[in-house]
Amino acid sequence: MSRKALAAALLATALAAVLPAIYWVSRNQLADQDLRSAVAMESSDIKYLLQNQFNGFELIARSVRGFIDGSENVTAQEFHVFIDSLNLQTIAPGLQGVGYVRWVAGNNAAARARQLLETKQGSDRYAIRPPGVRDAYAPIVFMEPRNGNEQSIGFDVFSVPQARISAEQASETGDLIATEKITLVQDGPQRSVAGFVLYLAVYTPDPEDSGGPEVLRGWVDLPFRLVDVLQPIAESLEPGLQLVFYEKDSTGAQLFSHGFPSGAADNAANPAAARYAKADYLAFAGRQWHFRIIPTEDYVERKHKSTHHWVASIGLLLSVSLGLSLFLLLTSRDRARALALEMTSSLRNTTADLNDTLDAIPDLLFEMDLDGRYLAIRTSNQANLNLPVDQVLNRTVWDVLPPKAAQVLHNAIKEAHVLGRSTGNRLETDVAGGPRCFELSVARKQRMVGMAPSFIVVSRDITERTRAERQVHQLAYFDVLTGLPNRRQFLAIAPHLIEDNTSRDGYGAVLMLDIDHLKMINDHWGHQCGDEVLKHVAARTSAALDPRHVVARFGGDELVIVLNHLGKDFAPAKQAAEKACQDILAQIADPVAFDAREYHASVSIGVALFDGDGRSMDEIISGADSAMYLAKNDGRNTYRFFDQELKNVMAERAALEQDMRTGLDTGEFYLVYQPQVDLHGQVIGAEALCRWQHPQKGLVSPAVFIDIAEKSGFIRQLGHWVLEQACKTLRGWRADARLSRLSLAVNVSAQQFHHPDFVPQTLALMASSAIDAERLELELTESIFAQDVEQIAEKMQTLKALGVCFSLDDFGTGYSSLNYLKRLPLDQLKIDQSFVRDVIADSFDASIVAAMISLGESLGLKVLAEGVETPEQLEFLRSRGCRLFQGYLFAKPLSEADFLASLRQGPAGAGAQA
Repeated sequence: MSRKALAAALLATALAAVLPAIYWVSRNQLADQDLRSAVAMESSDIKYLLQNQFNGFELIARSVRGFIDGSENVTAQEFHVFIDSLNLQTIAPGLQGVGYVRWVAGNNAAARARQLLETKQGSDRYAIRPPGVRDAYAPIVFMEPRNGNEQSIGFDVFSVPQARISAEQASETGDLIATEKITLVQDGPQRSVAGFVLYLAVYTPDPEDSGGPEVLRGWVDLPFRLVDVLQPIAESLEPGLQLVFYEKDSTGAQLFSHGFPSGAADNAANPAAARYAKADYLAFAGRQWHFRIIPTEDYVERKHKSTHHWVASIGLLLSVSLGLSLFLLLTSRDRARALALEMTSSLRNTTADLNDTLDAIPDLLFEMDLDGRYLAIRTSNQANLNLPVDQVLNRTVWDVLPPKAAQVLHNAIKEAHVLGRSTGNRLETDVAGGPRCFELSVARKQRMVGMAPSFIVVSRDITERTRAERQVHQLAYFDVLTGLPNRRQFLAIAPHLIEDNTSRDGYGAVLMLDIDHLKMINDHWGHQCGDEVLKHVAARTSAALDPRHVVARFGGDELVIVLNHLGKDFAPAKQAAEKACQDILAQIADPVAFDAREYHASVSIGVALFDGDGRSMDEIISGADSAMYLAKNDGRNTYRFFDQELKNVMAERAALEQDMRTGLDTGEFYLVYQPQVDLHGQVIGAEALCRWQHPQKGLVSPAVFIDIAEKSGFIRQLGHWVLEQACKTLRGWRADARLSRLSLAVNVSAQQFHHPDFVPQTLALMASSAIDAERLELELTESIFAQDVEQIAEKMQTLKALGVCFSLDDFGTGYSSLNYLKRLPLDQLKIDQSFVRDVIADSFDASIVAAMISLGESLGLKVLAEGVETPEQLEFLRSRGCRLFQGYLFAKPLSEADFLASLRQGPAGAGAQA
């Protein structure tokens, strides 16, 4: 019996061994291909995880830019609160910090950069580093979190060439740009760690050229160390795989390595690298991030065994076991029965262990076929299923999920069938707990040739993460204060709005809405009150309009509105736009209550209709903006339309503005001098007045070109030129004994005076001209004092200390206040000619002039009446105590030569009769 049993066992073993032998031969040919696929899949996972990490960085950068876009003056505390709300460790782990860099260039850039840093930080403990004179500065004014980043505050990123190149590239392209490898300022020279900084430019409209192109304001600054980003990702690699990141490509310097015993990559010591290594790169932030996955020899050997060697070995072992089992069965049924019971128990234990492991996984696990049919389901949380398990098995995704979600899953299965794996797809569906969002990972199961393909699907619940991402998106593209779309979101959808209106052969309209006197509310009642007014206007504007229209916050105190589908004819479209403006004004007229007070808001609205005439949104907005300024000039709290006449006026003003800039360089501007006299008609000084002789238009009225200069911002350059010419005139008079005693008055505009460089530039002109400062008189209009009086007084005191005199021009026509007359270092009041003109015929004007003269005397100020044209006016002013005069009665504005000639003739005009 034993001989027959042995023969039968040997025969069974031989027959059973044929199948694993055939399998081993066929699988041996596919081993290398499977190994390369495994390495490539790991490379794909690294690339996917790194892309997610970088996407989080970009999302944070754009969120910060959106926050800064929607705020006029961000403080360090507001920046800290905003960054803290972003939950950086969840959205973008690996970041060293989130900062904001301001760009400062031009005259006196170093001082302005230092002042900006002190203002933003509310302290003078920080300085611009490194010190030195440069053409431009880019200091870090905010960096959160402060822990570990304190020493970066005040660091000038333009002092690092790689950082400056990347920042300038970011400002030119508007994209997120990464630096080359640098050492972070947080690390210092002692710690050599590969660091990078991401820059995203922040722009703001030019406040002096509203509606024009955006100008650079600064950059969002995101520093990170590559090891902080890559180490958690590298740890997800399968054991036996090594990871290397290079500075450029595989021939460049190594930036990061993982899995090497020596700590640095050594491909020469790993023969498997040449055969199975996988090189790839990821494009992000203007550079390519090259990396390489390298398997070790242990990994190669293990994979070969795990893919076919172990199967063949087990097959042979099973063949032997079959023969042995047959032998034992034939020789001892009892022993065979005991062995079968032991094997069944072992299988049950293994199955139980596997079930426990699967139950510990929170994700949904499915096995599905190519048609999307559920073959098996495993989950520890039944709440994540929209149907019981027994109602899902053997049904397709089209039977179980909504059509959109079913299509996503089915497409992922088809992708995995072709590529072996599919990751990153998301679907949304309703389950017992409400709507949830899931991320899918699908892998094709290894099957024998000829077997129907099947797939393992892992469905992870990412609902909370998705909500966090949507919140960040809301912060990036919607105004935090009003909830309206912000400027960036509006400009993104603007082309679609134009196309939607013009594709229907109809009219639309753009409304530019500016809140009147919002700055005054902020200055007098605080920014919280101003914010309430802004929210009130935004809410009432939205309530006044049909939902099909779009309302957005354009920045500062401006809203932009697009009225859609107003009709195919111009007249009805204009009527509909007028009706919308009237509704908005009526809604906003209701007062807003804040802090036990009521505030009345008003707005000025500019309207520009558009159809399919080919204009861009920038051109349409520019027209609406021009009409809005016309509404402001016409008294505010109203609306005006942009039409051809206004377009012509704007074109003419634009041409004059350009001619004016050119004319200042070509010598078309010159000064004239109007004498100022005392009681006896003696000339005691003059006022320098600017004139423009246009080569084609002739003499342009100052009322025209001064207004254009004020609104275009050119007034600073023109005013500087006038002051420079006046200093040259005083220098020329210094050598003449009679002229050296004369004072020269120069008008200074509010824009020129409030500019940070006004005092340094004035001091430089006085020093270069070597003039007697007591002979220079600066005339300031009352509009200057609408801003911070303390800061104004400080500037005046700086110049006053050198002897410069100050005269208050056009007194009584603007923000007249006894308070600033007392607080400011004034020397003289000038009574405006509008009061002098009617002192004889109008008793009210006569009383006002008398009061002004008395007020000046009581405050110890000289009083000068301008616009004196008749002897009767002069006599009246003398009788009331006025001692200084200016006007046509004495002389019109004269060229310097005529002015000097008039001095030789003795006392001027009627004053000589005294």
